Amino acid sequence: MSHTDPAVLAVVVPTLDEATRLPGLLADLGHLRIPWELVVSDGGSTDGTVDLARQGGARVVTAPPGRASQLMAGARATAAPWLLFLHADSRVPTDAVGALEDFLASAGEDEAAYFEFALEGDGWFWRFLERGQRLRERALGLVYGDQGLVVSRAAFDAVGGYPSWPIMEDVGILERLRKVSRIRCLPACVVTSPRRYEAEGRWFGWLRNASLIALYRLGVPPARLARWYPRDGRPERDRQSPSGDRPASDTEARLDGRVPPLPEDRGAVEERRALIVFAKAPRPGRVKTRLAADLGAQEAARVYRHLGRRVLDAVRGGPYRTLVYYDPPDAEAEMRDWLGGESLEFRPQTEGDLGERMARAFEEALRDADRACIVGTDVPALRAALVVQALERLESADVVLGPAEDGGYYLMALSRPHPEIFRDVPWSTADVLGATLERTRRAGLRESLLPVLKDVDTAADLPAYLL
Repeated sequence: MSHTDPAVLAVVVPTLDEATRLPGLLADLGHLRIPWELVVSDGGSTDGTVDLARQGGARVVTAPPGRASQLMAGARATAAPWLLFLHADSRVPTDAVGALEDFLASAGEDEAAYFEFALEGDGWFWRFLERGQRLRERALGLVYGDQGLVVSRAAFDAVGGYPSWPIMEDVGILERLRKVSRIRCLPACVVTSPRRYEAEGRWFGWLRNASLIALYRLGVPPARLARWYPRDGRPERDRQSPSGDRPASDTEARLDGRVPPLPEDRGAVEERRALIVFAKAPRPGRVKTRLAADLGAQEAARVYRHLGRRVLDAVRGGPYRTLVYYDPPDAEAEMRDWLGGESLEFRPQTEGDLGERMARAFEEALRDADRACIVGTDVPALRAALVVQALERLESADVVLGPAEDGGYYLMALSRPHPEIFRDVPWSTADVLGATLERTRRAGLRESLLPVLKDVDTAADLPAYLL
């Protein structure tokens, strides 16, 4: 590992109690001849993983357990121009090291790559899985996270990184990257442990994975698919889904926002509830004008694009229909390319000031739903669980508001249209929340307030990963 020259490559490895597997991967990476660094993103190990990583020269960061969140935390911890994402139970043979170095020697920022799939051990069953994956890869373009991912920082940032899904994050990022990058398979294997197949039962694990991939291809959201991962037979504190997530209790999962509550008849609930996302096309000079005063129009648009995709992914797939109301009205193709089309419906915003446009969006959404919630795209801490909480509070309230630190609000939920609460509000000021509460009380409406969150308006509001 080079410490004298700036790293060309950062290897990002998510871990959770991987003390027995990590040393082998570290030894393999030691054969790299280019300037590189290792970032270990740990989800709460208690077996000495963190100490081993630091002894091996790694930069260690911590993140909530779950591959998507850990991979994103690791990527944010490095400024290297190229990223390699690997699983901790993988091995990188010398031919794979050579293939990686050859790729980096000639690749452009619009190229990405992965390795061939291989499993440790002898026996026909592992070769059967390998051949099946090669066929699926050729026919459907589906690649396992076990195959690694090499991507430029520029392309990674352009697509917003990994989607905030409890599973299928490896599939999700490849779908995004294919829109901006040329992706190829390197002529060498990364070799992965088959331990989860062994723990769950070989045929059961294979059938489970094949079924979930098929359901995903049919449009079933990852948040729903996550419920169908069986426990893997490891000790309770060590149990993870194959995506790397520990199975939390329902309460824990709802609080941390990784998995929204899933009612028994979720399909019916989705039809009766709607999430409205107000968003603008991320065009320089048209978005985040206050932020642009600090950073410039191009950089402000980049931040808006990155943040908007992250927020949308954090609320996507909940037990509600998600309606993206966009502006300007000619931007639908641009919005779909930016936000993806998975589980989203796109509608243009109407004319008028912000209040008139929000009132009209609520009116339209509540024609087909009995509850609706509206949010923007500039609150980094927004999660699907908070949206669900807002919709649930409409059982006993007429208006639910999420106060923002700057005096506005980041969320509103209604069960009936109330255009009067949007009239003559001093938008883009610190008086927005106060004026809205005054109008709700004047109308005799019961309100409920969610926790206060910060939105991004100026450079001082930016999270570290967006700087």
